[in-house]
Amino acid sequence: MKNVNPSFNIQATGIDFETAQLFTEVGPMGISLAILDRENCFMAVVAYNFAGGLNENELADKIVSVFESEKLFQQRYHKTHIFWAFTDSILVPAELMNAERNSKMLDLVFGDAKDCIIRSDFLYKHNLHNVYRSPRNIVDVFSTHLPVATQTHLFSTIVNRDMPEGNHLYAGFYSNSVTIMLCREGKLQVVQNFAYNNPADSVFHLLNVCKAFDVTPDTVKLHINGMIDEQSGLYDAIYKYFLNIGFENLPEDFKYIEAIKEYPPHFFSHLFTLAACV
Repeated sequence: MKNVNPSFNIQATGIDFETAQLFTEVGPMGISLAILDRENCFMAVVAYNFAGGLNENELADKIVSVFESEKLFQQRYHKTHIFWAFTDSILVPAELMNAERNSKMLDLVFGDAKDCIIRSDFLYKHNLHNVYRSPRNIVDVFSTHLPVATQTHLFSTIVNRDMPEGNHLYAGFYSNSVTIMLCREGKLQVVQNFAYNNPADSVFHLLNVCKAFDVTPDTVKLHINGMIDEQSGLYDAIYKYFLNIGFENLPEDFKYIEAIKEYPPHFFSHLFTLAACV
């Protein structure tokens, strides 16, 4: 099987793996990992970006290749955490939650799935359940290579927080998709992932979310993280419509090796933020 090369590979030497924690995020966009040592310092971050349009079998093959070639996945850790970033996810009020209807609700919104594992996370800050599904063959890969791990959905971690007052739009950019969350007047409105092929696509999704919830683009506060450069066509396209833009910083609760701090803070901020959610 052909090796997959990382898009980013930042790691210190001499990591004490048996006392460290491994955080890994996986979805159609790729697989990323970060390692936090017992001194609360991030010692490594590695990201593998996949091309868009892969089917589930092709995606599983890519992930197997990463597990076979990436030595950081072959260590024994004190704790391991998996964050699923597959897009089939719905937020259900606690009073309407019914485990027997989960599969039907997901099929209604996203279409019938061939073979998936359905899970749910309770979001206590909003009294909601995040009901989501992940491809079974990919879950099986992780069960083989990381058999003892906590598991949650990416949306659960970014949603289960105190929402700020006013209107706030959050955009997390990957190589070919963007995760968007909107908070209007202090209340969560939506969180969803959208594929994009060019800057115009991403702007369309941001504007469409604002329009759907009656939020004005030129006044909403837009928080950006992920794979976007301030000197890029993507940023220029966004700035034509959104004037109040801020890039997310590294979470202050942690320390970081110098090699990580050489990159723009927003590149990996969301991955490090996951550690604060477990």
